[in-house]
Amino acid sequence: MLLSRSVDIIARPDVLVVGAGCAGTVAALAAARAGADTLVVERGGFAGGYITGVVGASLDGFVDLRSGLPIVGGLAFDLARAAAKTDAKGDLASTRFRFNAEVGQSQSNLDRATIHFDIERFKLEADRLMQAAGARLLYHSVIADAICEGDRVTGVVVANKAGLSVVQPKAIVDASGDADVAAFAGAPYEQDLDAQQPMSLHFRVAGFEATPEVRSQCGQVLEQARADGRLRLYGGPWMAPLSPGEYYFNATRFAGDGVNPDDLSAAEIQGREDARLMFDLFKERIPAFKDAYFVTTGPVVGVRETRRIVGDQTLSIDDVRGSNAYDDAVCLGGWWLDRHPVGSSGYHEHVITRPYDISYGTLVPQGLSNVWVAGRCHSADSAALASSRVTLTCMGMGQAAGTAAAKSVRENLGSRELDIPSLQDELVAAGAIVGARAEQVRAVGDAMTSDQMPSAAASH
Repeated sequence: MLLSRSVDIIARPDVLVVGAGCAGTVAALAAARAGADTLVVERGGFAGGYITGVVGASLDGFVDLRSGLPIVGGLAFDLARAAAKTDAKGDLASTRFRFNAEVGQSQSNLDRATIHFDIERFKLEADRLMQAAGARLLYHSVIADAICEGDRVTGVVVANKAGLSVVQPKAIVDASGDADVAAFAGAPYEQDLDAQQPMSLHFRVAGFEATPEVRSQCGQVLEQARADGRLRLYGGPWMAPLSPGEYYFNATRFAGDGVNPDDLSAAEIQGREDARLMFDLFKERIPAFKDAYFVTTGPVVGVRETRRIVGDQTLSIDDVRGSNAYDDAVCLGGWWLDRHPVGSSGYHEHVITRPYDISYGTLVPQGLSNVWVAGRCHSADSAALASSRVTLTCMGMGQAAGTAAAKSVRENLGSRELDIPSLQDELVAAGAIVGARAEQVRAVGDAMTSDQMPSAAASH
């Protein structure tokens, strides 16, 4: 069927940011604060992506796992100050944090500060910060197609309650998580359908206190349910606090393709079934859940991996393991190698990483000159993405991509024509941890002895 119709042009911004998740929110802030007329298009009714839509309050990727010092700064600090709960005193950049708020993982390095997001506060403060910067927010809208002239995307088709319309931006940050704009524009991408990490629907439970012992009991209950044939797959379980007596669970697991509408729907449906079964079993078999009650499942299923663009550079597993240096580094990654398996349940291996460079080239799709990506769809091999896909690392990429997009409009240059040292200078001036600042942070962790390091066993 050929559909032919006339559509209205609704905006001609300097920078269009597609997706207001962790990467997109920060990209919009960066572009707007750099003076670009910025439009944000987001499928949901609020910003935050994994943090708010999936319900994941931990600041994964925020710190060097060894020292606890932040490796992502700049606009991430602004969001943390506005929307995070922390017992940190003073300057965030010089504070040593536990690497996660999760009940088992937070038992490591108990002398360090804690920090996690207030999910409802994040929604509010993200709106406030983006609007204060001058960005226009268009929620409940998805990208349906891209219009190209040569190597430039000259229009993006938007679908929402008003029907179809077109935005004509000068530059685009694709923070969709799935590289939607890049894929619609014909840019090359990779996707390992048989090996990509499974999806998870988080859920919230209140009226109990979680401890490592309770966590262990939950794991035993889920393993028995799997042995009895009542659960096919599950992860962890991992649980982290939202407020006193309330925790979110990362435990459901569904192997499928997050850009296949049928698989995405099935993941939501099965996730709700599994979440309720898990809670019912906890309530029935674990004394700590005697007065517990089920609050809600997350608004959307969490997708860990789909399309990964083929960029001018590709972050490899060797880059992560070797902490390889790049002259065009624009942010740091540093989360565990945390690859959720497709065909097994329970806990999995977490391998500690030394903070590594994420190259500007991993944000630039081959074949396009006015599009940047940020987040888990950047150019990385599947094994490396097990580390680089997480929330605060995505924020670091978002700041780099948003700054670059605004710079390209201001200087009338394509993505490959930008002066990278001057881009890095802009990022440092905005508080990003790259260049000499990154080396200073890494040096602290490098000087630590093995007995001072957090144990990977704390993640299990």
